[in-house]
Amino acid sequence: MGGGASAGGGRAARALRLLLLLVLALAAVEYLFGSILDASPLRTYLYTPLYNATQPTLRNGERPPASIPKSIPLTNTANYEQFTEAQNVSVTNHESPNKVIRPPLTANMTISKPVNITQDLFAINEATPTSVLITKIVEGMKNGTNELNRNDTSVNLPVCETRTDLGPIPADKNDLELDVVEKRYPEVQWGGRYTPPNCTAKHKVAIIVPYRDRQQHLAVFLNHMHPFLMKQQIEYGIFIVEQAGSKAFNRAKLMNVGFVESQKLEPGGFQCFIFHDIDLLPLDTRNLYSCTRQPRHMSASIDTLNFKLPYEAIFGGVSAMTLEQFNKVNGFSNKYWGWGGEDDDMYYRLHKMNYHIARYKMSIARYAMLQHKKSPPNPKRYQLLSQTSKTFHKDGLSTLEYEVVQVMQYHLYTHILANIDERS
Repeated sequence: MGGGASAGGGRAARALRLLLLLVLALAAVEYLFGSILDASPLRTYLYTPLYNATQPTLRNGERPPASIPKSIPLTNTANYEQFTEAQNVSVTNHESPNKVIRPPLTANMTISKPVNITQDLFAINEATPTSVLITKIVEGMKNGTNELNRNDTSVNLPVCETRTDLGPIPADKNDLELDVVEKRYPEVQWGGRYTPPNCTAKHKVAIIVPYRDRQQHLAVFLNHMHPFLMKQQIEYGIFIVEQAGSKAFNRAKLMNVGFVESQKLEPGGFQCFIFHDIDLLPLDTRNLYSCTRQPRHMSASIDTLNFKLPYEAIFGGVSAMTLEQFNKVNGFSNKYWGWGGEDDDMYYRLHKMNYHIARYKMSIARYAMLQHKKSPPNPKRYQLLSQTSKTFHKDGLSTLEYEVVQVMQYHLYTHILANIDERS
């Protein structure tokens, strides 16, 4: 009787060892060949994605508010100090808030619930001495497949080719509501990010838009730009950089802020930057939003200027620069408060560093301008321009100071609210 029990125990031990060997063998197969196969049975059975990459997500503990606001929440100048105090804003140079806020989700957006596979397995097998080992094996496989999944799209997908159906497009200038616009583009990811689903983009581009008091233009701009950019099959993000406070508008300094902050928000950073006025809509998809060996002036041909170039040295409206180009010229000047001068200042910086301005032909570089009230010109712009060649190394990214009040990720864009006032 005792011998039978011993034999039975031996068979059980051998069966358990065989089971462990089988699990280890499956783990080895998954590790070696999981990235080659589109999906393996083991991965399908054991691995559930933590989130749907095409849908907005919230961090642990965050709760989705009721609805997305129809416009950017603007800062009231009268209670600006009270607002910044409530946000616990740091005054250190380039200091960003610890938390990126993701606002309301619309009714047709969902949040995937995280699934902790290792905890589930441990709960099922906690009475078994080998459960800890199995849990560790599965956890290792899960971590491995996470790494593979992050790289699969860039490794296995072909490089995006320039489409043959690019050409002139119309511009809809009619007023729109943001909540209407966002429902049209479910393929755009949270924060105004887009990656082509079927190929690897040649270009990774940050669209930097300086902003204040242009709510009526924002929805029109986003409604036009997202389909325009998606058709070009580039990887991009749209960053709306708003100036807080009541001081005169400083377009150039906001673009410096957008450059720095967008790099913080993108793992690995962007290599191409399009600095874009919110009231300009491109009219030809052959006007590729990418960067070249020379800085590119994109908006050479504007309808309100009869589609003619005002002067050869113009670099305003929409312009494209690589990370290297922008760093070499020390970014934009921080000193241009009010309208005008900052784009000519950038032209002088580029010329000083032996760059020349590239442009598409006028029939391609066409833009429609949205109507807006003219800002008063900066009376000091000519005096500042006369000093650019001597001072640009000491005025720009190297001397940039600002306070980030809030970073908010909406469905179609990332909103960066910054105090750029000079400190006394």
